[in-house]
Amino acid sequence: MKKRSLFCRSLILSLLLYPSSDAWSAPFTGQIPLRGNSMSLLEVVKEIEETTDYSFFYKSSDLEGSAKKNYNLNGDIEEVLSEVFEGSGIVYKVNGKEIILSKASVKSVQQQRTISGVVTDATDGSTVIGANVVIKGTTNGVITDLDGNFSITFSGKSCTLEVSYVGYKKQEVYITDQGLVNVKLVPDNEMLAEVVVVGQGTQKKVSVTGSIATVKGSTLKVPSSSLTSSLAGKLAGIMSMTNSGEPGSSSEFYIRGINTFGGRSTPLILLDGVEISSSDLNRIPAESIESFSVLKDASATAIYGNRGANGVMLVTTKHGKENTKATVNVSVEASYFQPMNTPEFADGPTFMRTYNEAQQARSATVITPRYSDEIIAATESGINPYVYPNVDWYDMIFRSGNYNQRANVNVSGGASRVTYYMSLQANHDTGLLNAADNSAFNPNINHWEYNFQNNISYKLTNTTTVNLRMMAQIGSQKGPNNKTTDIYKKVMYANPVSFPAYFPGEEDHIYYGNAEIKAGAYGENPYQYMMGSFREDNFNTLNTSLDISQDLGFVTKGLSAKVLVNFKNWSNSYYTRSLSPYYYQVQPDSYDPENDTYALRLLQTGTDYISQSDITKEADQTFYLDARLDWKRSFGKHNMTAMFMYMMREYRNGVLPNRNQGYSGRATYDYDNRYLVEFNFGYNGSERLAKEDRFEFFPAASLGWVLSGEQFWEPIADYVDYFKIRGSYGLVGSDQFNSGAQHFLYQNQVAIGSGASWHSGLPGQWLNRQGHGFNILAVQNAGWEHVKKLDIGLDASLFNQVNITFDYFRDYRDRILMKRASFGKLLGYWGSTPWSNIGEVLNTGFEVSVNWKKQFGKDWQVDFRGNFTYNRNEYKFSDEPNYPYVWQTETNKPLNRLTGYVAEGLFSSQEEINNWPDQTQLGSKPMPGDIKYRDIDGDGAITSEDKVMLSPYGDMPRIQYGLGLNVRWKKFDFGVFFNGSAKRKIMINSGFAPFLASGGDGGPSESLPRNLMSWIAESHWSVDNPNPNALYPRLGTSNADIAGNIQPSSYWMRNGNFLRFKTLELGYTFPMCRVYFSGDNLAVFSPFKLWDPELAWNAYPLQRTFNLGVQFTF
Repeated sequence: MKKRSLFCRSLILSLLLYPSSDAWSAPFTGQIPLRGNSMSLLEVVKEIEETTDYSFFYKSSDLEGSAKKNYNLNGDIEEVLSEVFEGSGIVYKVNGKEIILSKASVKSVQQQRTISGVVTDATDGSTVIGANVVIKGTTNGVITDLDGNFSITFSGKSCTLEVSYVGYKKQEVYITDQGLVNVKLVPDNEMLAEVVVVGQGTQKKVSVTGSIATVKGSTLKVPSSSLTSSLAGKLAGIMSMTNSGEPGSSSEFYIRGINTFGGRSTPLILLDGVEISSSDLNRIPAESIESFSVLKDASATAIYGNRGANGVMLVTTKHGKENTKATVNVSVEASYFQPMNTPEFADGPTFMRTYNEAQQARSATVITPRYSDEIIAATESGINPYVYPNVDWYDMIFRSGNYNQRANVNVSGGASRVTYYMSLQANHDTGLLNAADNSAFNPNINHWEYNFQNNISYKLTNTTTVNLRMMAQIGSQKGPNNKTTDIYKKVMYANPVSFPAYFPGEEDHIYYGNAEIKAGAYGENPYQYMMGSFREDNFNTLNTSLDISQDLGFVTKGLSAKVLVNFKNWSNSYYTRSLSPYYYQVQPDSYDPENDTYALRLLQTGTDYISQSDITKEADQTFYLDARLDWKRSFGKHNMTAMFMYMMREYRNGVLPNRNQGYSGRATYDYDNRYLVEFNFGYNGSERLAKEDRFEFFPAASLGWVLSGEQFWEPIADYVDYFKIRGSYGLVGSDQFNSGAQHFLYQNQVAIGSGASWHSGLPGQWLNRQGHGFNILAVQNAGWEHVKKLDIGLDASLFNQVNITFDYFRDYRDRILMKRASFGKLLGYWGSTPWSNIGEVLNTGFEVSVNWKKQFGKDWQVDFRGNFTYNRNEYKFSDEPNYPYVWQTETNKPLNRLTGYVAEGLFSSQEEINNWPDQTQLGSKPMPGDIKYRDIDGDGAITSEDKVMLSPYGDMPRIQYGLGLNVRWKKFDFGVFFNGSAKRKIMINSGFAPFLASGGDGGPSESLPRNLMSWIAESHWSVDNPNPNALYPRLGTSNADIAGNIQPSSYWMRNGNFLRFKTLELGYTFPMCRVYFSGDNLAVFSPFKLWDPELAWNAYPLQRTFNLGVQFTF
């Protein structure tokens, strides 16, 4: 041991500071091994001096009496010294190969702190006994006691705890000013670790006996403001349909299809336990969603009583985690999109030639064609597009593409008492309407949306927690004051050659083109219809929840209480603008081809000023309250939980509120996670029913058996490591009746003296009297609609990497409220037809979900997911008139079937028509090339009684599926997703019959000759080409010509199956950010080619989107 006086040390230090040779001052660069048990600081210093060329200068008294520690170190001199002297009160300074040690001043001594906490299982809250708790980077550690508690001492302002236990993933907890921490360990077996959100709580997936499907919020991410557009194929059991690609539009979705008629068939949607609308769901950023659960059977939904008949969607938003540093995530995206699968229309020359053909097709004598060869040639040559127009109206209305932007910032973190998650998202979606730049207003869709999410949790005490959740959705949409579907219909009601969209002009207004139908009546200009109106909506939704949770363990272990209060307010205000158009046409015979000049004629004088409406406001409010008790205990291998809750909800959008309330509960028991029993109930009341029928009890029970936990399973445990069978049965209800019924079903509304008139008295002295009118008749014995739900399912895991879920379901719904159809008017029900709870529907099907996840080495990871859903429904009873034929009835037939005439092809000759049943009752006299129909009832005439079921399924598919693959290699990631629908038929018989000008086929009673789709021009029956397989029958120019051809029939029924290439994403992760490129709606594969098989021909088209984004994490 070296002993030197302070004077000598100072003198030597001064010498060391003078310049020296490289050999003297070069630092030691090798690794210093330090290993030993129960070593004091003096022993450590001696060991380092003996094994290296470093020398120490110090006072012996500073090092004497130091605590002895175990060391197992191997690092450079700084790493070793930092570890050795941490918390010792000794500071060091390295100068070359000399190390000076001294006692720290009072201010620099790091105070010792003690942190206490408890370690629990993240899945069920049970304590973990014997878990290792270590200060990261040291050997200072402890283990948890029999109650999972621990206490550990450290020095400094902060440290990081490493908590580990066999069978769990290691967790790090960052410690700053906390005095008490709760550490939740996650099992390292994915199947055991997964926790799913269930009705009013959470459960381990292994102990769930109901039918529940769950995905992470990131799975639903789409490059638009429409979250619901991503549901199709992502979750087994959800049947989703997209009806429009318009910004902000919502998709229709149902859980296990449709199991009712008339009333509500969409599911209940809950955001953090509080009901929201599908529009609210549509606006939630996927980044804010922690999990998305779908409850499908009675065991999962009975707890919601009257609201759970159609299934339940549970959306759980993200929250901060205890004892974690603040994390900031920023994502920015820019998208380019273009319309896809839009219908094509014939050009001007083709339109004129085909019109001339149609004009002659129905005439026995030669007639002068409407369009001469000279006009057709001039139009084809493009000599002057204003005199001889050739307008592609679809191209005029649609842009070829546009841009969207999107940004999201979220912050999360927490300490021992406070956790927080805050998110702010901005969406900017634009439309495809090709508005003019010089217009008085821009009617193209311009959709801005802002979403703010704030979830804060604060522990008032160790047993009391307050949670505040607030979501604010603010947005505006500017666009036309006409439905986009109507705008695109106008394309059919114009044609490419009657007038141009507009003329060049000198005045400060748009010179819209048009033509006279008759004096004072003009045609439809689709471009003007789009440009002539404007509407701006400003909407906002504020959804705020406050809940207080109290641990009541002092009453009995495992007991807790929770009270939640929610207020939701939605409001919207809008105003409109319009501008009356100026219409012009080319003056007849004014065109000078030599000078290429023409004169214009003013048809209609418009306005030079904008007409603006006042602001219209609309709003609704919802108040919700629930209070519940939860209990959870384990006694050895016996695990039990229970929950009891009261709820009350009030919705108001007018003078009278809509209220319901009730009680619900759940009790579960499992033995050793093998034998599972669960009971749920709801006892709910509805104000829509009479007092004596207002409340009803809705119970459900379920059983589960984990066979893989039995000893007899061990021989195949390496192949099938988890296998559970489960079943449930229960009753749920609904008071969401047919919207045509009165709100209070038990009330009559009698109009005194406003019913039928009658006469009384002697001739010449008649007295006129008027009876009472029953405007609304009370529903006799009105009650809840009932759904009896049966579900049998299994969950399995193969080779610890393939998870399979299968469910068979059977839902029988009765007491469906429907208007009586078998009551005749002669029965005296003046002014109102009675309603009764008599309808019945059976809905059955099955669903399969497969997930394969595999890690190959440390660089490759593959994740494949597939979902398949099949469902079939049928009327079991529908009140109907006494039809003469069974094929006219609904009972025992599917809800979403297609009905029409059976087409036997096209007539080939007049002789065949003469020998065929009479079809003139359909509105037109048939000719060769028209559709011929089967006489089902054999009465010699084709009438409505010959309509039959053509297909047991229609546009709502029987089958929906999704296939997804995600691959990660090092820092690259790649993902694709396909969704599809099968067993789907569509009917395309009406809406686009060409050339009509005097009404028919759903169009205006007067118009210019209607437009012509390209596929009709290319494949129709004609005298010159009598193709029996033509896509379109014989042409005509009036409804009297073609009324028989546009009837719903098997001729117009098409295979609507499709497979959509929904998404593709490629990304690369840098140290602090991820850059990715994605595509959405890239392609659709279908036997139906005319337009998108999922949409109507005049729907706002879906878009093919290309998206570039970057995500930063700080």
